Amino acid sequence: MFLKDINGKHYRLEALIKENEAKIALQKQQIKNHESGINKLSRMSLSSAENSLEISTELVEKYKKMLEQLQTLEGKELEEKEKLAFLAERKKYFDAQPSRIKLTIEQSNDKKLEALRIIEELPLDVNFEDKELFEIATKSIDLGLSDLNDISNKLADIKNEFQAIKDQTDEKDLQEMATIDFFLPIIVLHFYVLSSNIIQNIDDANEKASRKKEAVLKEISTKQEELTQSLQVQEELLKQKQSEENCDKKEIEHIQSIIKSLNNEFNKTKQIEIPKVKIKTFSGFPKYQDWWIKELWVSHQAYFALYKWKEIISNLCITTEQKKAWSIIFDRWVFIKKLLNDKGKLAYNYHFAFDSLLSTYAELEEELEMKNIEPMEVIINQITKKEDFSKNIGFHNINTSYLQFNLDRLKSKNEGTQEDILF
Repeated sequence: MFLKDINGKHYRLEALIKENEAKIALQKQQIKNHESGINKLSRMSLSSAENSLEISTELVEKYKKMLEQLQTLEGKELEEKEKLAFLAERKKYFDAQPSRIKLTIEQSNDKKLEALRIIEELPLDVNFEDKELFEIATKSIDLGLSDLNDISNKLADIKNEFQAIKDQTDEKDLQEMATIDFFLPIIVLHFYVLSSNIIQNIDDANEKASRKKEAVLKEISTKQEELTQSLQVQEELLKQKQSEENCDKKEIEHIQSIIKSLNNEFNKTKQIEIPKVKIKTFSGFPKYQDWWIKELWVSHQAYFALYKWKEIISNLCITTEQKKAWSIIFDRWVFIKKLLNDKGKLAYNYHFAFDSLLSTYAELEEELEMKNIEPMEVIINQITKKEDFSKNIGFHNINTSYLQFNLDRLKSKNEGTQEDILF
């Protein structure tokens, strides 16, 4: 309605401008004819023509400014109208998104379900394109992530349990450390997610192996059933032909040949190798020993023990994403453990809380049996004896590229200082 009103004023102003421009042209011509002597005007008529010319000129300027303002308003109104139309179209697109995703034949059902789940978890004012949704869904499936709400709830459970353990401790023994308060529950959650992913990977591998075995057994069974039926038909036919008075020996021999061939095929099915399914289980992460952390950076045996422990868990990870995640989790776990260990008795309560949560949510435990700790020390010593600590790596170079960068930068700075002094 507003745009229609603007258009009406637009047309009226254009008409007034044309009307007054016509008057200006007429009045200018009259004055020109008077000055050239073609058509002399009386003094009053000349004055009237000059006055009308001035008024018409002012009106044209006024109407043109008004028209310019209207055109600006009209442009803004059109822009706003186009914006509203675009937003309406986008709303229509996102309103129909769930139905459209369900009908998408290019994507698997798993990806569709994951995309729909993501839509439900997004804030009301946040929307993703279909392509973006499926990219996120694909990555979620690849990483083996469980429902994000479940992870959020799990973190809340860990934080609550952490707080409960701290609440049971005497205030005088409790050393508040903001960094650990923040990171500790998150690291526990990361361990929980990693162990869940490893368990899911093992379950998927077991299921895949079982399906493969079942498929082979089904194929063998189907083939044997078909061959048995064919054998029965041929044996009945052979009996019938042999019972005939004028039996055809060649035909009987042909049937016998078919039966022999079928029997050979049947015997081959018995020789088909059936995949052996070895059910894998996850018995938890290997136990670590406290002295590895206590003596870290001062004992190469402790370093190698942690390195081997980290490698064992890394081998449990299947995907590259999991291995990268474990490397990050390991670094953060070592950081917290080392920090708590260095604080000694002051942090025993935090230390106990951390270990208890990891045992509950990730089955990660410290080795507490001396009969297991002592043999492990012997093994670690044997491993480190095999290492040649006097040998450098193949690309060893004391002059690293970053060191050279710093030296060049320092040299350039010194040269610049000397030049300033000279000049």
